[in-house]
Amino acid sequence: MASTGAIIEVPHMVTTALSAQPSNRDSGQILILTAVTMIVLLGIAALSLDASFMYDKRNQLHAAADAAAKSAAIEVLRNPSVSIASLEAFADQQVAAHGFTPTRSSGTTSVVVNHGPSSGPFAGDPGYVEVIVSEPTGTFFARVLGTNSMTPTASAVAGSANPQNCIIVLENFGLGNSQLVMDGCGIAVGGNLAGTNPNAAISGTPLPAVGVTGTCSGTCGAMGTLTTGVAAPSDPLLGLAIPTNPGGCVAGVTATLSPGCYTSIASSVTTLQAGNYYVTGNVDIGSLTGTNVMLYLAPGGHLTSGNNKDLHLTAPTSGTYKGIAIFQDPSNGNNFDTGNNFSLQVTGAIYMPGSDVDIANHLTFLGTTCTLFIAKSLVIRNGNGAMSNAGCAAAFGGAAYLSVSIAQ
Repeated sequence: MASTGAIIEVPHMVTTALSAQPSNRDSGQILILTAVTMIVLLGIAALSLDASFMYDKRNQLHAAADAAAKSAAIEVLRNPSVSIASLEAFADQQVAAHGFTPTRSSGTTSVVVNHGPSSGPFAGDPGYVEVIVSEPTGTFFARVLGTNSMTPTASAVAGSANPQNCIIVLENFGLGNSQLVMDGCGIAVGGNLAGTNPNAAISGTPLPAVGVTGTCSGTCGAMGTLTTGVAAPSDPLLGLAIPTNPGGCVAGVTATLSPGCYTSIASSVTTLQAGNYYVTGNVDIGSLTGTNVMLYLAPGGHLTSGNNKDLHLTAPTSGTYKGIAIFQDPSNGNNFDTGNNFSLQVTGAIYMPGSDVDIANHLTFLGTTCTLFIAKSLVIRNGNGAMSNAGCAAAFGGAAYLSVSIAQ
């Protein structure tokens, strides 16, 4: 009887095994689903390859656009009235150097140059150049979707950048009972730095970089982010053309003066009208103001003042001396002799490369958006105030002391 029961179980096991096998209809559905899935996955992979290729092409175009914009902006810095045809030639040269052939050279790469930019924060600013580079590029797998080519495009804007430093001293710099606040700019010293008073300090936000070629002595711990042993700073205005004497030099004594040549300017003068002033003698500062003015101190020219006096100058915004408010001839070693409680507010550069400037009395720097003080050596025995150069590029785009960088 036991063996009979075993025989009854066998058909049941066979029936169960057969029922677990898929039908022919199920197998067909799985095959179709697998085929469709494979087509979709292959399509995605194919389009990904096209997208990756276009992305790489755009990166190459970006590198070409950056180089072209910077090259063109350098030419604008050298010659603000440079023609658009010349800028296009410089841009095309850089694009070609990156392996492309501009359409102006019978190639397929479009290179558009706008001086100033057509849009963005620098739109219409003549200190900036925009370059747009594009090239139609054939696809590989996207053709099955009807897309035979795409046109990757890249653009770049370059122009004048603000100077890194507000004070450049070609030799030694001494700071006495003085506190200088550098708003986003630093100080470069080609010789040694000395803090000769316990109150001597250089501060600002962020803490300014102070680079010294030689050594520091005295209150060095209060001198910003100090680094010694750095390369000597270069003179950003070295070789600047000396103004030509216009002749007809007279003594300036009336309250308002017009541009021209002066043997001296008296303290009775309060206003300098826009233009360039060629001065061969003493400038006795009373309360003197000038906008769009460049004051050139020829050999023998000398800035002096009594007590409680002030000077307010804004540099020219165009021309050869754009951004330069005071230009003392490199052969002129006369000091900037100020009386006590002298206020100095200069928007632009004070350039005294041959002078050992020694401010013995109290000097107050009144804040501006652009101040650059360049001297052979500088000592501020008593003084305080703030300096910034955050607005130099905006006010004096193309000025000789500005550098060029990618802005957008």
